[in-house]
Amino acid sequence: ASMAFDHIKKIREGFGVDSSLDAAGQSIVTNLQGMIERSLEKLSNDLYSEQGHFVLELIQNADDNQYAPDRLPTLRFILCSERILVCNNEIGFQSNHISAICNVGKSTKGKHKQGYAGHKGIGFKSVFMVSHRPEIHSGHYHFCFDTINGTEQIGYIRPIWLEKYDEALPSVEEWTTCIRLPIKQEKRGDRLKRNFDDIQARLLLFLNRLRQIEIVRQQGKNEMNSRVFTRIDHARGQIIELQERTTNSEKIIKNFWLVVKKVIQVPADLKVSVAS
Repeated sequence: ASMAFDHIKKIREGFGVDSSLDAAGQSIVTNLQGMIERSLEKLSNDLYSEQGHFVLELIQNADDNQYAPDRLPTLRFILCSERILVCNNEIGFQSNHISAICNVGKSTKGKHKQGYAGHKGIGFKSVFMVSHRPEIHSGHYHFCFDTINGTEQIGYIRPIWLEKYDEALPSVEEWTTCIRLPIKQEKRGDRLKRNFDDIQARLLLFLNRLRQIEIVRQQGKNEMNSRVFTRIDHARGQIIELQERTTNSEKIIKNFWLVVKKVIQVPADLKVSVAS
C-alpha cells in the first residue's frame, strides 16, 4: 500500500502539486495546469460527444487487461440511480497502467494493438462525460480524479489518494479492479440506462480476451435484476457460442457463429474514400 501511495504522490509532484515552489514558480505551474486542463476538457468533449461512448471505452479497456488462466475474464456494470460501479476480475492495475491513466497519449497497449472501441489512457477519460469524480480501486491503489471541487487544476489527469472510500465496494477477492462513477446530476435518468440496453451479446465476437459481460440494475438496496452475456469458443475459436440469460427468466438464449478470417485486398479508390 505504501508503494502505491508513493507512486501517486510522485505523479502529483510531477504536475507541480504538493511541491515547494516560490510564488513565481507556482504561478507558472498554475498557468500551465490551466492550459492543459482546458485542452483536456475540449479533447474529451470533442472525442466523446456521444454520452454512451464511455461504455464501449470501458469494455475495450477491460478487453485489453491481463487475466489469470483460471479466471473467466468478466466485466460487470452495477447500475444505481446515482452511481455506476465497473468491476473487473483482471490481475490488477500495474504502475504503468496508473501512469497511463494519469497522462495523455501514453497507452500501455502499443500502436499495434488498437482495439475496436477505444484506447487506454484517452479512453478512460471518456468517463468524465458522465462523472466529475471517478474513483479507481485496484490492488493497493485507491485514488480518484476531481474536475470540479478544490482549488487544484488539471483534475482530468491529476490523481488524488483516497484515505477513505466506500466500504460497500464489491469483494476484492472476486473483483480485483473496481471503478466507481458518481453520475453527474444532469446525466442521470433513462437516457444513461439506454446506453447499457444497447449492449448485445454479439459485441463479444469482436473482443479478444473478455468472455463475459454482466449488466446489473440495482433497485433499492437489495433488489437486483441482471443481463449476462457469455462467450464460449469451440473448435479452436472457429465456432463461437454466445449465451444470454436474465434473472427474471430461467431460459438461456444461445446463438452459434461460424468465424471465418481472411486477408483481403482493399481497392485503392476505397482507401482514398475512407481516408478522406
